[in-house]
Amino acid sequence: MKISERGVALLKSFEGLELEAYQDIAGIWTIGYGHTGPDVRQGQRISERDAEALLRRDLRSREDAVSRFVTVPLNQNEFDALVSFVYNVGAEAFRRSTVLRRLNRDARMSAADALTWWNKATIGGVLREITGLTRRRAAEKALFVTPTTPPLVRDPQALQQNSRVTPVEAAPRRNSVAESRTVQGATVAGGAGAAASTLGRDTAEELDQIESNIEDGTGMAENSSANESSTPPNRSIDEIPSAIVDENGDIILDDDSNGTADITIGQPERPSKHEVHAVEAQIQFALLVLIILAALFIVYARIDDWRQYRR
Repeated sequence: MKISERGVALLKSFEGLELEAYQDIAGIWTIGYGHTGPDVRQGQRISERDAEALLRRDLRSREDAVSRFVTVPLNQNEFDALVSFVYNVGAEAFRRSTVLRRLNRDARMSAADALTWWNKATIGGVLREITGLTRRRAAEKALFVTPTTPPLVRDPQALQQNSRVTPVEAAPRRNSVAESRTVQGATVAGGAGAAASTLGRDTAEELDQIESNIEDGTGMAENSSANESSTPPNRSIDEIPSAIVDENGDIILDDDSNGTADITIGQPERPSKHEVHAVEAQIQFALLVLIILAALFIVYARIDDWRQYRR
């Protein structure tokens, strides 16, 4: 199968004609109708006839690539659009593309949509959308979906090809609820809110316990039923009738006036309540920031969906 003159005209309209070698936006030396290769050099000049010959020669390999890779029958418009596409992106990129995978499953409209994804290029190390590529992909898609024969509108078997039925608007929707950006943002916000409320509840309970201990006269003890035989934290060694103190100053034996002995074993230092509450406050602040960001993402997603899909 060969590209038609209509396909060639489409390709020429986007490639443009340059009779003197130049570097394209990607820095590749180019001449004629987008011809590249080792035979193109700086300062080279050709005639329009030479440019036409180079184009026809380059098209043969693109036509061959489309014929080899596509396994479903194509009409002329579909073939022309694909040859223009391959001329621009290359045969290897076409072989690995979603366009080809969908087309070989005979999902032609989905394949046409996938053509429009190829509208970006890496310029100076940055991936950018190129307006010229966006327009070219739109034109190739339009040619691809244009029928070569009029539809048989009275044929019940050709219902899918009938374009004269009365249409209704049906905005595209995502395949599942999990793909909704609104649901994703709400999930993150809900999880962060649950974590923050759990931390806040634990902190409030501990503060209530401390206040109860103070009211009961047990000071800042963590447990209101603390062992009465424990040595008060503010009691000095001089006030203890009899005590055995180790070399670090920790009381290991205390004889009280009742003749009983309380053993207090020194414990390693641990964070104070103030330090623990400070860490929890920082975590709660971070979770609050996450909740705010998730809420902003939800607002953005809804505005973007309205703008894109009018829903």
